[in-house]
Amino acid sequence: MKSALLDGANRPMRFLERAELSSGHAESWLQALLYGQPGLIPLDDIDPGAGTMVPLVRELALPKAGGRVFLDILGVTPRGRLVLIECKLWRNPQARREVVAQILEYAALLRRWSYSDLTAQLKARHGFEGDNPIYDLVKQESSLGEAVFSDKVAECLRTGDFDLIVAGDGIREDMSVIADHLRHQGARLALVEFQIWADDAGTQLVVPNIPFRTEVHHQRILLTSDGMPVEIDHRDNEDELDAVVDPSSAGRRAGNRAFWQRFIEEVTFDHPDQPAPKHGGNNWIRIPLPGETRLTAYRTGEVAGFFIPSKHADAIAELVSDEQEIRQEVGMPRLRFHALDDVSRTTIAIDEPLSSLPSDDDQIEWLKSTANRLVNALRPRLGDG
Repeated sequence: MKSALLDGANRPMRFLERAELSSGHAESWLQALLYGQPGLIPLDDIDPGAGTMVPLVRELALPKAGGRVFLDILGVTPRGRLVLIECKLWRNPQARREVVAQILEYAALLRRWSYSDLTAQLKARHGFEGDNPIYDLVKQESSLGEAVFSDKVAECLRTGDFDLIVAGDGIREDMSVIADHLRHQGARLALVEFQIWADDAGTQLVVPNIPFRTEVHHQRILLTSDGMPVEIDHRDNEDELDAVVDPSSAGRRAGNRAFWQRFIEEVTFDHPDQPAPKHGGNNWIRIPLPGETRLTAYRTGEVAGFFIPSKHADAIAELVSDEQEIRQEVGMPRLRFHALDDVSRTTIAIDEPLSSLPSDDDQIEWLKSTANRLVNALRPRLGDG
């Protein structure tokens, strides 16, 4: 297959043919190219609104048991989200499988670091200078002040909210293998294919393509007969099913997402270390809590509310023992506690009928107030006083 390069200066048309990266280039070539030309990484397609990545370092050493591993490229967006890139030429199926687990491991190792840890490593091993060298590199591109930007990067490290990118010369992996990794790791990952096209004179055209990014696995809240939310039911391809059964569902999902985006933007927490909520599935979001626990906020049927998923049984057991004090502290006598004698009902929840919250404004205000009170009461008891 050939492509044509049209020249605006009326010079002859040049024909380009696809060239295999692995036949003439090493992974280090691709790594150097992306580090020197970060605009080639289609980050806005992966993380809308992210802008162009600012590269920080190549070959970042990450200590692990028994030695060290090296991340190909670490970058940061002007909004303060870290970008981890691993370059891999697809010479064999084993390499294609291993690189997905590899970059997830790098993310897990980096998540152990604080902002100060990262700064110290960049100074000690990579020659960075100044009190805040990461911000010094980004400040020309970022609209954030130094303190806000540093806090964003620190939160990114704390929560592991990274953009993970595997860059290669051809994405031919079995999607089910990758999806399985992602379901278990909860990571946001994109595979980016870099195609090389060349003419007879050696001119090369580099074309990025995104054949795969993290799947969105839609989930449904299950309720008991008395309306008690107890667990999340995973439903793959729910969007496609809804689109067939009810074409108007796409509009409802868009409205639900806009509602929760407004909540995320407006909610404020008294606790200074509380991370921002994150979108979950259709009509629910996650509010991170210490120890990998979370609150789920939702609207379903005629109810809006919060609950801690029953999979966090150990954390819930601790909170159940402090039931009366928590109820009094948050001022919610209807806050429900279920002990561990019935695993299916191991949860803590509060909800409000939508009939008493007739408008979106009313629902947002109740959700914001309730979320803040629950966070204030639960965080210290979950090990983050």
